[in-house]
Amino acid sequence: MTMKITSIQNKIGIILLIFFLLVATSVGVTSWVVNRQETDALVINLAGRQRMLSQRILWLAFSDPGDPELQSLISTFEQTLTALRDGGIATDSTGRPVTLPPAPLPMLEDQLDEAARLWAVLHDEIDRVSQLPPTHPARQEAEQILYARFNLLLNQFDVIVGGYEAYARAKLVQVQAIQSGFFVIALVLLAGGYLLIRRRILYPLTILRRATGRIGAGQPADPIPDLGEDELGDLGRAFTTMQGEIISAREQLEDRVAQRTQELLSAFEFSQEIVAEVDLNHLLQSVTDRARTLTGARSASLCLLDGAGSLLAQAAVSSGEQAAITLEQPIEAGLSKVVIGYGETIALSADCSACSFLRAFAPGQCAATPLRTGETTLGALCVVRAETSCFDDDETRALSLLANSAAIAIANARLADLERRRAEESAILSERERMAAELHDNLAQTLGFLNLKTERIEEMLDDAAVDAARSELRRMRPAITTAYGQVRAALTGLREPPQTGDDLAQRLAASVAEIQDGGDLDAELCILDPAALALPRVTQIQ
Repeated sequence: MTMKITSIQNKIGIILLIFFLLVATSVGVTSWVVNRQETDALVINLAGRQRMLSQRILWLAFSDPGDPELQSLISTFEQTLTALRDGGIATDSTGRPVTLPPAPLPMLEDQLDEAARLWAVLHDEIDRVSQLPPTHPARQEAEQILYARFNLLLNQFDVIVGGYEAYARAKLVQVQAIQSGFFVIALVLLAGGYLLIRRRILYPLTILRRATGRIGAGQPADPIPDLGEDELGDLGRAFTTMQGEIISAREQLEDRVAQRTQELLSAFEFSQEIVAEVDLNHLLQSVTDRARTLTGARSASLCLLDGAGSLLAQAAVSSGEQAAITLEQPIEAGLSKVVIGYGETIALSADCSACSFLRAFAPGQCAATPLRTGETTLGALCVVRAETSCFDDDETRALSLLANSAAIAIANARLADLERRRAEESAILSERERMAAELHDNLAQTLGFLNLKTERIEEMLDDAAVDAARSELRRMRPAITTAYGQVRAALTGLREPPQTGDDLAQRLAASVAEIQDGGDLDAELCILDPAALALPRVTQIQ
C-alpha cells in the first residue's frame, strides 16, 4: 500500500516527523555533550589533582620518608596517570572509583607519556635523595636537581590540563555549530509548514467559510473552485454537491415547519378551549373530538384511571366509523403499562396492541399518550388512523401537548366539583352547628328558669302556700310553651330573621319584666351605649 503524498495529513505528518526527529536528535546530542562535559571536567580535575599529589609526595619524601601515606599517594598518583593515558579506573577526591576514557588526542598521549617519563625519573631521584643522610655533602646538590625535575613535572601537568581544556572548548564549539544547524533546519521546517498550511488549508477554508456564510444567510453560494487533490479538495467538491441538496432540503423543511406550526397552533387553541370547560363529561368528549381532528385520525378514545389506579376505563370516544367500544383493562401489561406506568408517548401498529379498542380499527397506526399533571397520571389518550399514515415525532408531540392541557382541564374540573361538594357539606355542617348552639342556649335558659321556679314552688309547698304555688305553676306554663316552640323551630330548621340591636333591647326588657313578675327581686335594665347591642347572633342568644 503506497502512501498518498498529496494528502494534507501525510504532508503535515512528514513535517512533524522531521521536526520530531530534529528535536530528538538535538536532545540526544545535548545529553551526550552534557555527559562528555562532566567526563571532561572530571579528567581536568584529576589532571590538576596530580600536581597537588606530586607536591604532597615531595613534601613527605623530605619530611617523613617512612610515613605510610607516602606509598599510598604514590600508588594513587601512578594509577591516575595510567588511567589518564590509557583509560581505566581511578579514584576521585572523595575516594570513589571512577572510570576514565583514554586520551582523546595523540598530542595528549604524548604529553602524558612525557609526564610518565618525568615521574619515573623523579621517583628514582626521590628514592635516592631519601636514602642520603641530611648531612651528606651530595644531598644538597641532589635536592636541587630533584626540585628542578619536580618543576618540570608540574609544568608538564599544566600543559596537560591546558590541553584537556582546549579539547573541551573545541567540542563545545562543535556542539554550538550543530545546535545552530538544528535551529536553521527548524526555521526551514516552520517556514515550509506555514506555507503548506496557508496554501493547502487556510486558503481553502477561507473559500469554504465564505460559501457557508452565504448559505447561512439564505443566499446562493458562488461556485467553489478546484481546491486540489487532497482532503479539502474533496470537501469542496462534496460541498458543491450538497449545496443543491441543502436548498431542496430547506424548501422541504420550510413546508414542514409551516405545517407543524399550524398543527401546534391548532393544539394550543384546542387546549385553551378545553381548559375553560368546567363540565367534566362535556370536557372529556371535547378532548376526544379535538384529538381526532388534530391528528386526522379515524377514531380517538380517552380512558381514565379508577380510584385505585389499577384499572383503565374508557370515558369518551370519537369515531366516524362505528359505535363506541366500552372497555376496561388493567394497566399491568402491554400498551397500558408503557403509557401509564412509564409515562411515555408511543406510536405503533394498531394490531400489535392488546387493547380491544385499538384492535377494532386494525390494520392501522395508533398513537397513545398519557394524561399527566406533574407527577400524577390521570389516564391515556389514544388515536387511530390509516395504516399508510404513520405518526412522526411532531404529531406525537402535538398530541402530547393536547393531552397535557386536557389533563390540567380534567384536574381543574375535578377540583371544582370537589370544592363545590365541600362547600355544600361545609354549609350543612355550619347550619347544624348553628342550630345546635341555638337549641343548647335556649334549652339552658329555659331549664334554668324552670329549675328556679321549681325550687320556689317547693318552698311554697313547705310553707303550705298552695295558692301561691298554683300561681307559680301558671307562670311556668308560658315559659314551657316558649321553650317548646324554640326546640320545634330549631329541629325543623326554621330560623328567625337576624337580630338587630333594637330586638336585643326588647328581649332584654322582656327578660327583666319576667324576673320582676316571677319573684321578689328588683331588676332594672339600663343601656348606657346602644352600640354595644350590635353583637353576633350567637352572642345575643347566649
